[in-house]
Amino acid sequence: MSEVAPEKMPQRIEYDTLIDLLPHKSKMFLLSRVTQHDVKAHTITSEYDITTDCIFYEDEADGVPTWVGFEFMAQGISALTGITNKELGRRPRPGFILSVSKFKASVPYLKNSTTIMMKIAEDYRSDMTYRYNCELYASRTDAQPVVTSTITVMETEDIMSLFGK
Repeated sequence: MSEVAPEKMPQRIEYDTLIDLLPHKSKMFLLSRVTQHDVKAHTITSEYDITTDCIFYEDEADGVPTWVGFEFMAQGISALTGITNKELGRRPRPGFILSVSKFKASVPYLKNSTTIMMKIAEDYRSDMTYRYNCELYASRTDAQPVVTSTITVMETEDIMSLFGK
């Protein structure tokens, strides 16, 4: 895979820059900004502004079901990978979720017109497989997460080779 010039990324990364670091686009892009990242410690804090435009928004609840939390957190992981690759001078690599475990939610919905925050920290790595402890907060000021989970992902140089192509 060809390399690109390394680029130091700022701590706060807004939507317009962030969207180029992830494979997700259009309504499946579920991050509004990154507010902190550390490529050496493998941590990231990201946010998403819940609106009626969210692909998972439900009118009757005026919000997004908390089970979608794993996707918000997974996109935070993808952002960390994109930032890391950019800073190391590598092109983005495809990746996918291998497992979502220990998922717990204390509220049924993430309400419209709120900004949720995801805190993610890597706790295991082996070859191209990584495991992250993830917390989702219903607002920037909450002391306790409303969703927690462990997400294991795989990054690959060539996704087609995984399928024997």
